[in-house]
This record gives sequence, C-alpha cells and structure tokens, in this order.
Amino acid sequence: MIKKLKKAHLQFVMHFDYCPNFPPNLDFNQEEYADLLLKCIEDDFDYTIEKYGTVVPKKMPIPEIIWD
Repeated sequence: MIKKLKKAHLQFVMHFDYCPNFPPNLDFNQEEYADLLLKCIEDDFDYTIEKYGTVVPKKMPIPEIIWD
C-alpha cells in the first residue's frame, strides 16, 4: 500500500467512523483510489458505497442505564 493511500484511508476512517471497501481486483490504481477517498472527505459524501459496495454500519443506540 502506498503512503498516500495509507494516509487517505486513515483520514477516511477518522472522518466517517467506518472502513471503505477496496476495489475488487488485486492490482488496482492505488493513487486513483486514494484520490477518491480524499474526495469523499472533502465532499463529506461516501462515493465508495455505490462504486465498491461499502456497507455503512448502523449506529448502536445509547444504552439506557437503570440505577437501583
């Protein structure tokens, strides 16, 4: 994994709180994919959902605390 992609992936995870799916083929253009992740962050919209099938996890509800 190239340095630019590592940095973009980390920024994506920190911004959206989940990991994006990677392209299905093993030798994909890492530079292009890193640019896509940075565009997602810039636009605040995840383009990998439609393009690569990323599934957004549902947020867990805040647990209700019962005090005795």
